[in-house]
Amino acid sequence: MENEKLLEGKHVVVTGGTGSLGRAVVRRLLSGDAGIPDRVTVFSRDEAKQHFMRLEFLEAPKATDEIIYSSAKESLRFVIGDVRDADSVAKVISDAHVVINAAALKQVPSSEYFPMEAVKTNINGAENIVKACLKNGTRIEKVIGISTDK
Repeated sequence: MENEKLLEGKHVVVTGGTGSLGRAVVRRLLSGDAGIPDRVTVFSRDEAKQHFMRLEFLEAPKATDEIIYSSAKESLRFVIGDVRDADSVAKVISDAHVVINAAALKQVPSSEYFPMEAVKTNINGAENIVKACLKNGTRIEKVIGISTDK
């Protein structure tokens, strides 16, 4: 079936890729269930989570320069950025085929106390992705918005 290999040879960007849902999505993408992507880019603003995720996926006990910088040669890439920043979103998806938006503030109490921060990420961030996809020259084939039950 055609859908079985939907991601074969594609560049997939996962925004919020170090969050609980994003990590599960990246794991699933790397399993090859929908085809083997050419590249999976994890886009998030949390450098510590990226560091530990990189070590986990490389099954490395500790970081070395070789692990951090040679990973650019592998299919799994990590980019520091924020969906709130339209320029960084546009840059990271500029050569992507598929964008999966898992970036969100999902803790209800935090969102209630800081509602504008939730709006900036959950609403404006999604808008930044859409606007970047609509720019001339992008080759985006599919955008998927996913969320937890929060």
